[in-house]
Amino acid sequence: MKVSILMLTHNAPFYVMKSINSLTKTKNVDYELIVVDNASHCPTKFLLKMLQKKGRIDKLHFNKKNDLFAKGNNIASGFCSDDSDMILLLNSDVDIKSDNWLEKLIQIHPKDGGISAYGAVLSEPVRADGYCMLIDKYLYMKYQLDENFAWWWSVTKLESLVLKENKKIIAVENHEKYIHHYGGKSGNGFKNAAGIGIDIEEVKKWFESRGITVLNTI
Repeated sequence: MKVSILMLTHNAPFYVMKSINSLTKTKNVDYELIVVDNASHCPTKFLLKMLQKKGRIDKLHFNKKNDLFAKGNNIASGFCSDDSDMILLLNSDVDIKSDNWLEKLIQIHPKDGGISAYGAVLSEPVRADGYCMLIDKYLYMKYQLDENFAWWWSVTKLESLVLKENKKIIAVENHEKYIHHYGGKSGNGFKNAAGIGIDIEEVKKWFESRGITVLNTI
């Protein structure tokens, strides 16, 4: 089992460093870290190059502009190793708290394929959050993130497509012992992102009454 971790960066070097350095705690899982930088300023670019030299980043790509969440992750997915089985979308403003965080996420992952995640959005439609979301690689590559929804709705759209395949989605609500998500540390570039203003009633229709499983904790 090998996991390709996709991490987008856009400035916020303090949190980028914390996120990548804390990943070194990870045990018992074969993973690669793929970082795509969305046109950060020089301090973040310099930091990323340094971390790659230290061996903490396996593959590093610099975008010429801020391609935001959906396109940025789709670009990153193109760098996945052929032998990886899963893709993990991981924000660059997290702090890994436990060495078995990824092992635990894999253990609860749907056996027949699907999504498992730390973080749940409990407003309708109830869904997994996207800051630490594990998905079978074949499912991600089949659909990718819809770039018509450049920010968080792209994750929601992907989840609805996975559910339509009768695959399961499992989200863990309380996960602080495994991972902490700071949130919102890469600025406000999303405010004019494509699809950001979609009516929530339209989003609910994507799910067609299909639901996910929310675990209080693991």
